[in-house]
Amino acid sequence: MKPSERFAKKVWRKPPKKDSVGHKVPVKSGLGKCAVCKKQITSTKKRLMKDNTKPTKSHTKTNRPYGGYLCTKCFRKQIIETNRASTEA
Repeated sequence: MKPSERFAKKVWRKPPKKDSVGHKVPVKSGLGKCAVCKKQITSTKKRLMKDNTKPTKSHTKTNRPYGGYLCTKCFRKQIIETNRASTEA
């Protein structure tokens, strides 16, 4: 067993008509990516594997709609498209 797997989070799932089985969930680390353009979101803090400590929620994502999910360019495009669609209708 690898040392990284030793302390991995385990999620228990029970399939129908079978015993429950434990699945190890990998620990995600690094910077977040934009859901649209797949670029790194620079405003988020990354999780360091050597520390293995989780940063606070306010540090991992920006305090705006779609913070930590979309980069600023894609967020601006989406806001412009929604405003144009609302004014045309």
